[in-house]
Amino acid sequence: MTIRARLSYICKYLLIVASLGGVLFMLFTAERDGFSHWSRQLLYFTAQSNIWIGAITVVLLFTANEKLYILKYIFTVCIVMTGVVFTFLLSPFASDYGFHTWKFSSVLTHALSPLLAIADFFLDEYHFVPKRKHVWLCMIPPVLYFSISFVLEYFYVDFGKGLPFPYYFMNFRSPLGLFGFSGTLPYVMGTFYWFILFPALLLLIAVIIQRFKEKRAKKSRTDNPSGFLFCFIFRFMPYK
Repeated sequence: MTIRARLSYICKYLLIVASLGGVLFMLFTAERDGFSHWSRQLLYFTAQSNIWIGAITVVLLFTANEKLYILKYIFTVCIVMTGVVFTFLLSPFASDYGFHTWKFSSVLTHALSPLLAIADFFLDEYHFVPKRKHVWLCMIPPVLYFSISFVLEYFYVDFGKGLPFPYYFMNFRSPLGLFGFSGTLPYVMGTFYWFILFPALLLLIAVIIQRFKEKRAKKSRTDNPSGFLFCFIFRFMPYK
């Protein structure tokens, strides 16, 4: 087994622990964190995206084919989206809605899972390069999530803390409604514009990952195992 393969397996095991373990920890501490029931945590995209990436990683430990790696690509994009949205849009205002920002489970599910998913995606020695048509498939999970969540919100379903919405930007009953604008944070614009912004952001993440993978696949395959930490932070590992 090559050094790169060993690193990939290490990332996989750590990713399983961070994603599935992080979700389990969230469920066990849900009521302590103010949720009416532990199951309400599963209504959030954070929990769902971590379950998706953790589950596909477990499967890929035992078998591999192109269809499974398409799912891996889709779920990698989703978990990166989770990390980006939480870091830049949710964490600054989390305390306003009774959420603890950087608790242990949040670090696992919002920081470690996305980083490990990206590292494993580029370290994995299975030679799969997502095609441009696969970029559009990445839209399916978040669009389904938004659609179902809006239905639940319409019927005033409690998302765990007495709020009929999972995230402030999905609250179409806010003072801004669907199409309003405001200079007051966090409600900068209405829900309709967020619904446009997030798919665009997700497509951007999907394209960046796809292009990097495609670019690396076309380059000469050289070894550089000793530079892993620098590759992990600044660039992706080259292919063997």
